Amino acid sequence: MGLVLKHVERTKAGSWQYRRRVPKDIARIISKREFKRKLGDTEKVALFAYPQYHAQVEREITKARQQAALGADPTTEREAYEAAQRWAQVILPEGAGVQDRDLVADGIAARYRIDPETDEPVGATPQDRHAINLLRATQGTYQAPQATLADAVKLYLKERLGDPDDYFEDMVAFTKRNAA
Repeated sequence: MGLVLKHVERTKAGSWQYRRRVPKDIARIISKREFKRKLGDTEKVALFAYPQYHAQVEREITKARQQAALGADPTTEREAYEAAQRWAQVILPEGAGVQDRDLVADGIAARYRIDPETDEPVGATPQDRHAINLLRATQGTYQAPQATLADAVKLYLKERLGDPDDYFEDMVAFTKRNAA
């Protein structure tokens, strides 16, 4: 009798794969239908690869459930960057010095564990990560992330569902942001 691992199956080709559906309660946050990865061609290799990938899947599911519990709407990197920009403009007075900016950035970073190799906060939300980088960077050196397909889809939906007057302003702003 062999060892039975959850979510592991043998393929028609004879290799072993991890296959698990994304739970329905977090399907709106995780954009794929299932977690799937080839673990190896032999049972021994699959047994070795299973714990690491299974733990990664569990972490992703846990993170998505936490976002769902907080009612957090999944945002793109571009949206998180823009939110961090707005937040930094509100929290810091115009003409704030480098020391003030560093103090605020350190306060945000203090909420997270710092990776000693990269000096980056581990587990920081995208908005906090962008806020820290915006505050620590010299004026204009931290570039906005590129717009993605998800950004275009959100703009399209906003355009179709929102006010037509807002559409023109949004489209002009979107074009200016991506022209740079």
